[in-house]
Amino acid sequence: MTENKYICSNRSKDYKKHIEKIIQESKKEILDFFEVKDDGRFNYTIYVYDTIEALKNGLHARGFKDDPEYMCACFKDEDKSLNFYEPVEEESENEWTKEEYDLVIFHELIHAVEHTIYGEQPEWLSEGIAKYLDGTYSQGIKFLLQNYINNLPIPEMRELEEEFGFHDYDSYDYAYIMVSYLIETMGKKRFLKFLHNAHEVTELSKNLLEKSIKYYEEYFAE
Repeated sequence: MTENKYICSNRSKDYKKHIEKIIQESKKEILDFFEVKDDGRFNYTIYVYDTIEALKNGLHARGFKDDPEYMCACFKDEDKSLNFYEPVEEESENEWTKEEYDLVIFHELIHAVEHTIYGEQPEWLSEGIAKYLDGTYSQGIKFLLQNYINNLPIPEMRELEEEFGFHDYDSYDYAYIMVSYLIETMGKKRFLKFLHNAHEVTELSKNLLEKSIKYYEEYFAE
């Protein structure tokens, strides 16, 4: 059976084992969501760098550009690689701890699995799916609306489609609410079929953000 291939330049040999443990423990949950079986397709080349600066420099050296400032890991579909760095042990205001970074590993694995099944998707869609699954918004959509979305002008869908993550607002908030709306109104089985159809994705994305926000505002007003 094919296994993940690791290319490591980080300081701890044991951290590779930790990443692999999270991947193996998380993979079934992700595959179950997408309703597919582990048929040997879901193995990747995994780069592990020593610091976040080394991660970014390594990605740039491998030809990847235009990453947002906040990037701390990524799945790159150009070479189907997962890219991580080894966080510090100590809690820090400016850096992920290893415990917090476990969620990042899970999040990027969701991207890898989705891409393996469906190919390239709009960034708002793939990020929305990852946030839907990774538990970031456990406080719920009502909390998200009241504390963030309703306090800012609604961005243009074009920005989320073409400039995701490059604005002052949190693009992930909007990605999450749109994917939640689609799954809730379509049902998961139809949503998964929808992911195979690029034309339907394009058509449904028109005014999707406004429709999603309006839907939940009306829902919570009842």
